[in-house]
Amino acid sequence: MSGASGVATFVRELDAALRTKGVASRVACPGREAQECAIGADACDIVHIHGLWLPFYHQASEEARRRGIPVVWSTHGMSAPWSMRHKRWKKLAAWWMYQRRDLRRAAAIHCTTDLEVAWNSRLGFANCFVAPLGTAEASRADAPRRGEPGVRVLLFVGRIHPVKGLENLIRAWAEATGADAKSGRAAQWRLRIVGPDEGGYMSVLKALVERLSVRDTVEFAGPRFGADLSSEYDGCDCLVLPSFTENFGATVIDAMAHGRPCIASTATPWKTLRERGCGWWVDNAPATLAAAIRDMMSAGDAARAEMGERGRAMVAAEYTWSAVADRMIGLYGRCMK
Repeated sequence: MSGASGVATFVRELDAALRTKGVASRVACPGREAQECAIGADACDIVHIHGLWLPFYHQASEEARRRGIPVVWSTHGMSAPWSMRHKRWKKLAAWWMYQRRDLRRAAAIHCTTDLEVAWNSRLGFANCFVAPLGTAEASRADAPRRGEPGVRVLLFVGRIHPVKGLENLIRAWAEATGADAKSGRAAQWRLRIVGPDEGGYMSVLKALVERLSVRDTVEFAGPRFGADLSSEYDGCDCLVLPSFTENFGATVIDAMAHGRPCIASTATPWKTLRERGCGWWVDNAPATLAAAIRDMMSAGDAARAEMGERGRAMVAAEYTWSAVADRMIGLYGRCMK
């Protein structure tokens, strides 16, 4: 799994939080020899599988079933309609050979939002349980903004992949900054795209940037992790997540933990942004995104800071890895009865 993916983040952080609470946990990854798999090498009480489609996951599920060990599956957005259509023919074989049957046999299916529950329900799975992704403790309210003085940053963080809606974002950026060029606002803002390239898709985006003549205001920063990623959030003025589908969108809570407002597409589950005054929840069509970007820019530093503080308070109250671990421990206990 890519270290930038939401699945990898969930596995890594949940594992750490479980250990903190005294729950022994072991992670087995695709690519290891079968005898190194956690359920093949050591006794365990429950198996939690993160993701779909890979034969490795099916093998782990079958081994657990053979040993009478309950299995929890986390679909992590992979059952979303967009995801099911993407590379559909490759997935159909796995779906009919084993994936549908494996999910039906699961003790529970973990979803990160009610939206993901709806996706799984449409596929015929009723044994769903909701626990969100978490984030690190919220940063201090008085933490200084990092970044280049006089320059404002709209930040995207995530995989450089078609599902993320980045072509629409770049078109929206060109429209929003082009409309503001006469006022000088365009010179004050940058669109910073942080994340790993997948399948060479970045070259498509860079070609689009050239065609739209926004090379001077769009930056491709590559992947960032740990303290470097934290600095990206501290150095931005707003996060944008224009995806065609998201089961959660962990970068939204990460940005809010740093006191930053967010723009998210209505294909993400972040209606809360609009309801609680933490940002914008809009369609990801270029014109609609452009309007939200212009609105965000014109709001001013003080208004953006107020939105960010509302988001920070929400994250501190509702989204921590400790709280997520507590919910998962409760689920594991019910599945083992």
